[in-house]
Amino acid sequence: MIFLRIFKNRGDIYIPSSKVKSNLEQKILLVILAFIVAFSAVFLILQGIKYDFSLKNFFAPDNIKIENTPQEENLPKVSGKNNFIFIMSNSDTQEIFSCSIIQVDMDELAYKVCTVDKNTVIEGRTISQIYNESGAGSVLNAVSVLFGTEIDRYIDESLNDYKNIFDEFGAINYVVLSDIRYKDTSKYGFNIKLKEGSQTVNGDVASKLIRYYLEIKNYDVANEIILTALSQQINPENYEKRERLFASLIERSKTNITINDYTKSEDNLKVLSSEATGIKVFSVVPVYENSVISAESVKEIKNSFAK
Repeated sequence: MIFLRIFKNRGDIYIPSSKVKSNLEQKILLVILAFIVAFSAVFLILQGIKYDFSLKNFFAPDNIKIENTPQEENLPKVSGKNNFIFIMSNSDTQEIFSCSIIQVDMDELAYKVCTVDKNTVIEGRTISQIYNESGAGSVLNAVSVLFGTEIDRYIDESLNDYKNIFDEFGAINYVVLSDIRYKDTSKYGFNIKLKEGSQTVNGDVASKLIRYYLEIKNYDVANEIILTALSQQINPENYEKRERLFASLIERSKTNITINDYTKSEDNLKVLSSEATGIKVFSVVPVYENSVISAESVKEIKNSFAK
C-alpha cells in the first residue's frame, strides 16, 4: 500500500521525489480540485436562486427602490367636436343662474367654454325669459341661431343638483386671485367669503363663484371655474366610475343626452381621462353692447365653436 501526503504544511504543496508518485499525486489533486470547483459552483447557484445574489442587488444601496417602467397606455383614435349648453337654474322660479356653451374638441384635445349673461337679448327676448317660457331646449335653439353653429345637447341642473353632482365628481383645486367678500341679499341670494390663494372648491363654493363672477360681469373667470372643473374632474379615477356618474347625471339633470350618446362617447372619455393626454383649454369671452352681444364678438364665438 502506498501512502501519499498531499499537503506537508497548511498551504504548501508537497513535491514527491519520484516521477511516478508525482504523476499520481497530481492526478489525485486535480480530481479533488475539480470536485471542489463543481461542488462550489452548484452551491453558489442554489444559494443565488434562493437569495437573489445579483450584481445589481449586491452593489445597489439598501435605500434604492427599483421600479418597473410603466407601459405606455394604448389609447383609441378619436376625432370630432361636440357642443353643449350647460345651464344652472333655480328650480323654484324656473329662472337661470348661469348659461355656458361648452365644446369638447377631440380633434385638438381641448375644452372651450363661453359663459353668457342670463340677460343676453336674442331676437327681443332675454335668455332668462326664453328659459322661463320654454325650457333649456329652446335656449339651445336660440343660442344656435345667434352664433350660427350647431349645438348638440343641453344639460340643465338645478342649483342643488349641480352641487350634488359636482361633489360626486370630487372637489377641485382653484387659485383665487384676490379676497372675495360678497353678499347677495335677494330672495335666492348667497354669501361668499374666500381668501386669496389656493382653495379646495366643492360644489357649493363652485356654484357661488360662478354666480359671483357673473354678477360682476367677469365672464372670463366664470369660464375658468368651469374649465378647471372639466380638466380636473375628468380623470382616471372617475373614468372607472363612469357608469355610476353618468346614471347620477341623467337622474339629477334635465338633458337630451341619451344612453346611446354615452356609449358612443366611451372612447372620448377614455382619452380625456388619461394622464397621458395633454388637454388644452380655451376661454371665449362675450363682449356686450348694452344687453346684446356685439357683432364682432358673435363672429368670434361662432368661429371658436364651429364644427
